[in-house]
Amino acid sequence: MNTQHGRSCKRTEELPLQITSMMDMFTIILVFLLKSFSAEGSILTNADNLVLPNSDSHKKPTEVNLQVAITDKMVLLDNIPLIPTDDIRKIPQDAPDPVVGALMEKLEGCLALEKDMVRSGALNEASRKVIIQVDKNVGFDVLFKVMNTCGKAGYETMNFAVMEREG
Repeated sequence: MNTQHGRSCKRTEELPLQITSMMDMFTIILVFLLKSFSAEGSILTNADNLVLPNSDSHKKPTEVNLQVAITDKMVLLDNIPLIPTDDIRKIPQDAPDPVVGALMEKLEGCLALEKDMVRSGALNEASRKVIIQVDKNVGFDVLFKVMNTCGKAGYETMNFAVMEREG
C-alpha cells in the first residue's frame, strides 16, 4: 500500500479484455439483421429497355427473391447484365436439353448462397423462386431456354412479371 499526500492507493492488476460475450452479442445482432432483411424481400424493378406483355391478371408479387430479365439485347440477373440474348438464340433449339451456361452458373451460385443462409439460420428455407421479366418482342425459343436453365439450376417456381391492362 502506497501513501501519497495522506491518501492510500491500492495497486490493481490490469485484466485482459474479455471479448467472448461481446462476440456472442454481435453474432445475435447479425443473425437478427439477416433474418429481418431477408424477410422483407425486394421491390420488383423493370430492366432498362424492357416492355412487359399486358395481362388481365391482378395478382401482385408478394416477395421477390431473384429476378431474371430478358430484353431484346441482354439477359440480366438481378439487373446485372449476364449474356447477350443473341448468344441464347444461337443455342440449337433441337438440343435435347438446352441450357444457358453463364446463367446456370450464376443461378447455382445464388441457390448455394440461399442454402448457406438456411444453414446459418438467416433463412427458414431456400425459396427456389424466380421472377422472370421478358420483353414482349422476345421469341419463345429464348424464353424456353431460360426457363429450362432456371429449372435445371433448382428454381422450380417461376413467376412472370406482366403489365396490368387498363380498364
